[in-house]
Amino acid sequence: MVEVRAFEGGAKEASQFINSVWQRTYGVKMGLTVWDERFFDWLLFSNPLADRDYLLGAYSKGKLVGAFLAEPAKIQLGPRQVDGTYGSWVSVAPESRGQGIGIKLSDTMQARHRERGAALTLGCVAGGTLGQGFWGRRSHTRYLNDLGMWLHIFNTEKAVRWSLSAAERAFLTFTRPLHRRGFLAARTDGIRAYQPRDLPQCMALVQKMMRPVNLGYAYTSERLAHQLQFRDIPRTFVLERDGVIQGMVNYYTLQMTARGLLTTGLVDLLAFQDGLPFSEQRRLLWVAMQDMVAQGADCAAMLRSPCTPTHLMLRSGWLPFPGSSRVTCLLTTPDVELPASPQVFMHLR
Repeated sequence: MVEVRAFEGGAKEASQFINSVWQRTYGVKMGLTVWDERFFDWLLFSNPLADRDYLLGAYSKGKLVGAFLAEPAKIQLGPRQVDGTYGSWVSVAPESRGQGIGIKLSDTMQARHRERGAALTLGCVAGGTLGQGFWGRRSHTRYLNDLGMWLHIFNTEKAVRWSLSAAERAFLTFTRPLHRRGFLAARTDGIRAYQPRDLPQCMALVQKMMRPVNLGYAYTSERLAHQLQFRDIPRTFVLERDGVIQGMVNYYTLQMTARGLLTTGLVDLLAFQDGLPFSEQRRLLWVAMQDMVAQGADCAAMLRSPCTPTHLMLRSGWLPFPGSSRVTCLLTTPDVELPASPQVFMHLR
């Protein structure tokens, strides 16, 4: 008998279980993100805004056999913000599949949302995985945009050796001359690490950044504070001029495993004051890229969204890369209406 209840462990157990399941299932087929203990601790287990009732575990005779983790979040839904969650990392141990565990996890998560008046779970499903078929059969699932990315490769040789995909290796090799290293010479004057006193101005920048968005992750001041600074995990830089924050960039590093490990600097937030010259926008991004290299990153990545100017990324040496994941909405009730033309902002989790 499998029972679904609140996840009983912490960040370490979540990391060990989820990475083990995904490696055993897909490890020889595709590159996988290593969701390490520090990441889960930051996002879920030491997040003061997280709710343990949205951290679900499936247990058989006391043993963890499945998990579905979600973070409470404000979700931009058309012109308004609603309560919801950002959910991902749905995992069922290979030896326990075929028992309806995924359905039990999904149904329990949906019930928790109804009890709390939350409208939906926003997430992403990777192409070529079991999740694509599973969620496609659930009546409360809606698939939306494909999730394309921006990439900048710092270490092409390592990235090519790492990849399991011949097409990906060809792309990395062919575009190598386009990944220039001029960013290393960018001036750092006026750019510094984020400090808590910067939060109100950074919140205003994020609100401006979100103007084009009608579906996606919406920040409160409390959630943004946790996103921008927590121990040594997120790294945030601001461009300040005469006491005014003109721009900010927020990233963290994670590892991906395929043929070895690849360290990625993943940008979550990039926002500027209206009218900030292009040269200054690019300089701030370039200084963050300098820091990524200093942190040992082999490449940088960012989801494409209506919040990020295409010309800035192209002229900063980043290249568009087709993603294999799709935006996924798990609706609490059938009457939740999604925008007819979704303009999506979310994070890559």
